[in-house]
Amino acid sequence: MNIQKNVELAQYTTFKTGGKADFFCEVKTKEDLLDVFAWIKKDELKYFILGNGSNLLVSDSGFRGVAVKLVNDGVVWGGNKSVAGAGVLLPVLINEGKKHNLGGMEWAYGIPATLGGAVRNNAGAFGSDMGQLVESVETFDIEKLKFDQLDKKNCAFSYHNSAFHDKPAWVIWEATLRWKEKSREDVEQEIQRILAVRKDRQPMDRPSAGSYFRNPTLEFLEKSKRENLISRLDEALRVSVGQTNTIPAAYLIEAAELKGKSIGGAQVSEKHANFIINTGNAKTEDVIILASMVKQKVRTKLGVQLQEEVEYVGF
Repeated sequence: MNIQKNVELAQYTTFKTGGKADFFCEVKTKEDLLDVFAWIKKDELKYFILGNGSNLLVSDSGFRGVAVKLVNDGVVWGGNKSVAGAGVLLPVLINEGKKHNLGGMEWAYGIPATLGGAVRNNAGAFGSDMGQLVESVETFDIEKLKFDQLDKKNCAFSYHNSAFHDKPAWVIWEATLRWKEKSREDVEQEIQRILAVRKDRQPMDRPSAGSYFRNPTLEFLEKSKRENLISRLDEALRVSVGQTNTIPAAYLIEAAELKGKSIGGAQVSEKHANFIINTGNAKTEDVIILASMVKQKVRTKLGVQLQEEVEYVGF
């Protein structure tokens, strides 16, 4: 296994910002994973797991430790199930499913994530999420240096969350998914519909980490503030809020008149207010300052405390 030193991490994130990692390695096999973490534990090094870097914001000063990039991207198909490595990209997996006349994950087309990251964060869109497909997950316990199987129940999937957030020592190695039987034509048609919606609503032509903030729940708001917010919504959005008990962060950011606001090379997208984009020369510091300002403005104007969906590395 090739362990590199002083590797620029910006090239491995969709934000395209961030400094160098002291060490960097790509892990393809279980043996590689065991070896690298035996070394990390022996030398007491810091580490983080890297998929496609689509939900990460890396410090401009980089990371003082080991960036472990999972590239185990093999997929085994049988019936309406697949066993896929954590390193496979979602679009690749969806297209492979299509070849087997299987679908059910078309909603994820256009999300630049690996399967491991998508399972860990229970990625979701258009009313679906990864928890609906996952049957079981093979994990690697860093503390025990051993592999284990978790069934769906023990993954504790919830809105953009799972048990893996509370168990940082669990590395997702592969996942077993159950698909729906669909014709190739139907899968492709749905893929194209999803892509058209994303291109219409999201700034897919600029580097970003996707949705920057979680959609906040309304439970913690005072009744008067909650009713005031809901009264401002159009009918379709009011129905959605009623069904999910969450309000889109994009709506709140736009209501705070922050669309298009920029600091340095970072900008609140004019197309989708919950996307902070890199206009070409952004530093991570620009993104952090802009995100902090967005949180403060939304809290002051609307009484809602936004929480980041993006994860920070090296801070």
